[in-house]
Amino acid sequence: MKEKLTKNIGLKILSVILAAIMWLVITNVDDPVVPVDFRNVPVTILNEEEIAYLDQVYEIVEGETIDFTVAARRTIADNLAVSDFKVTADFAKLSDVNAVTINISCPRYGDDVTVIDGLYQVMKINREELVEKHFKVNVVLKGEPAEGYFIGEKTASTILRVSGPKSKIERIKDIVVEVDVDQVSGSFRTIEEPKALDEEGNEIDASNLKFSQKAVTIYIGVYKTKTINLQITASGKPAEGYVMTNIEYGPETIEVAGDDEALRSIQYLSITESISGATSSIIKEINLEEKLREGLVLVGENKTAAINITIEKKQTKEINIWPGDIEIRGKENDMTINFISTGPITIKLTGPAAELDKYDRTNLKPYIDITGYTTGTYTLDIKANVSGDVSLSNVPKVSMYLAKTESE
Repeated sequence: MKEKLTKNIGLKILSVILAAIMWLVITNVDDPVVPVDFRNVPVTILNEEEIAYLDQVYEIVEGETIDFTVAARRTIADNLAVSDFKVTADFAKLSDVNAVTINISCPRYGDDVTVIDGLYQVMKINREELVEKHFKVNVVLKGEPAEGYFIGEKTASTILRVSGPKSKIERIKDIVVEVDVDQVSGSFRTIEEPKALDEEGNEIDASNLKFSQKAVTIYIGVYKTKTINLQITASGKPAEGYVMTNIEYGPETIEVAGDDEALRSIQYLSITESISGATSSIIKEINLEEKLREGLVLVGENKTAAINITIEKKQTKEINIWPGDIEIRGKENDMTINFISTGPITIKLTGPAAELDKYDRTNLKPYIDITGYTTGTYTLDIKANVSGDVSLSNVPKVSMYLAKTESE
């Protein structure tokens, strides 16, 4: 038996070797090893909390995705997909220069798949202090409401907490939500995503920012509009010796918005400005929104009215008249008058300079009233036809003798 097994042993060994070679040749012909390329494969991060424990955040500088090539038999290669690979970077193994080796494996096929290019790659990151800041949410409107309507209210429901790298948080100037109001004609609520803007109004990449809310509820109040008159008047009196000579204001009309009931209830906006005790002109701006009743809002960017109340110190003017300039009122037909005063008689007027300039001897029209007087000598007060803010500051007098005319 032993002789049979050892007989021609060399030929038998050669046969085995030839059979193995033939198998390899046939296998490589029918199922050859081929390369497969994979591009932009995302890298999964392990132990990310290692950075969070340090109150830090990170930004990937290099290695967020990688390219690599593997080799496998065609029967396997034809079925390979990105999902068959486990591509990871373990932050527990970060180096002092914030780099970590990227590991590539193929759990499904194990050693039947070999990485032949791109095996030694690293992920590099920047680390930074993690900070948090609170921001009021501002509503930015896009478009214009329908004709005759106004956006009277835009309210965001919350204040957001935003956390992220210190350098990026410090760049945030505003947190905004954008709402499309083009051609709207009624109030509504909407839910929008917040955006971070820098000083120049550019949107900041939020990839490593965390918002306390991913969406914000906004209420948009849309109201009808109405144009009404603005009426501004003065109340009180200036200080002694001063007078109000003019009041100017603008605009004379304003546009308001509100619900139907509020608009029906208003025809004009009346504002009173006190001049009590004033010794100089009053020039100021009045906040019109503060003067509107509840339920109404002011349309437009200009929320104020300009007012100019002119206050002047009273001036004095002297006008000399003669008895012949005096009008006699209440004179009976049978009464004669003989003036004792010869003149000139000084009349002193007080008032604004512009008003005083209107008066002289020709238009002052001084007069006395002798209604009911009988024969005798009298000294009477002279009056004058002055109006507005002009008054007599003295009491000019004239003396005369009244006598009845004898009947023939």
